[in-house]
Amino acid sequence: MTTASLLIVDDDPLVARYMCLALSREFSEVRSVGNGIAALAAIEERLPDLVLSDLRMPSMDGLELLAHLSARWPELPVILVTVEQDIAVVVEALQRGAVNYLVKPVSPAVLSTAVSKALPHGAAPATERNPVEIVGRSEAMVRARQLVAVAARSDANVLITGETGTGKELVARAVHRLSKAASGPFVAHNCALTPGDLFESQFFGHRRGAFTGADRDQTGFLAEADGGTLFLDELECLSLPHQAKLLRVLDDGIVRPVGSAECRVVSVRVLSATNQAPETMLEDGTLREDLYYRLRGFEVRLPPLRERPGDVTALAEHFLAGRGIVLSPEAATLLEAQAWPGNVRQLRSVLETAASVAANGLITPHELGLPQVKVSSVPSGAEEVMLREVARGAILKALQQCSGNRVRAARALGIHRSTLRRKMEELGIRA
Repeated sequence: MTTASLLIVDDDPLVARYMCLALSREFSEVRSVGNGIAALAAIEERLPDLVLSDLRMPSMDGLELLAHLSARWPELPVILVTVEQDIAVVVEALQRGAVNYLVKPVSPAVLSTAVSKALPHGAAPATERNPVEIVGRSEAMVRARQLVAVAARSDANVLITGETGTGKELVARAVHRLSKAASGPFVAHNCALTPGDLFESQFFGHRRGAFTGADRDQTGFLAEADGGTLFLDELECLSLPHQAKLLRVLDDGIVRPVGSAECRVVSVRVLSATNQAPETMLEDGTLREDLYYRLRGFEVRLPPLRERPGDVTALAEHFLAGRGIVLSPEAATLLEAQAWPGNVRQLRSVLETAASVAANGLITPHELGLPQVKVSSVPSGAEEVMLREVARGAILKALQQCSGNRVRAARALGIHRSTLRRKMEELGIRA
């Protein structure tokens, strides 16, 4: 039996009794109260290790209770229990601080496992805590991992947003790996690599002889991903006519290859990613509103690395793990001071280069080859100017080393060439 104190909050006495009986077999103390107000009083009297609360309750619902608990006891883990899976409410609950959610009816095994993992001293395997290497201790990345876990249990489509190099495909693979479709295929495609006249062939497939050059049958991405997941990266590169055709398939699940009179029904979960703000794309008319809401069952936003410098060292240690190479304190400080226009991808590239030349298994500032930056005691406005100058310097250096070749410079920085072009425009860098 685990020594832990649990508090169950539910206005249905039968449900509360059921959960008490299910959990008292494994946890030393299980109490229950009938509403949120009684829960606050009980917690003031004796702080539990975890709260398991119903969502729909009179007087004070689960979200209101969660708000009070997050403000008063921010370290207290809270699991919400819902009657039905309401994605919007689940996302809001996670954003407010809930560590998990469960959908009624909950089996004793699921209930016990969820509580064990959520307890502060719980020791779930690393692969369960952090599937497929989503690294970061910042609040934004903790929330991202929680959303990945929630999205994986749903069949809803997922839209992943963030700058180039922030790890959008990594998140997509995590959602697929943890979903019930994990045994099915995972098909990834970059929409920037879809020629306008080959969209239907690539997505729907074609039959031999359907057009000039079609010397054999080809299975499209949607059929290839049937029973699994289709990941569409750089969604912003998909034209409006192609968006309309994709939306039709998402609505009816019917695919007809080019040159074929036969249709095929497919069951595909679509995960998509963009480095543009969806709100801006909607305003500009480059993204169909109906497709946006079809793809955005969940939205996972990944912050740029410059907004979470505290994660840089953790990422660096992760990339260097198993190589017998460590960072010097000075090197770690220098890494955290960078603007990282190429985000995590650029950080990894810099570390791989540094590791290849590091002597005696130690990376110092010399091996990193990065500009020396001091960020302490700098006013916020001046810091922003400084970060822009650091980004400008990194881009100019890459362009110089690559003789002005933007494709090679973007590759050296670990960013897409379209991102490099946009950064050059923002920073006033001419070709």
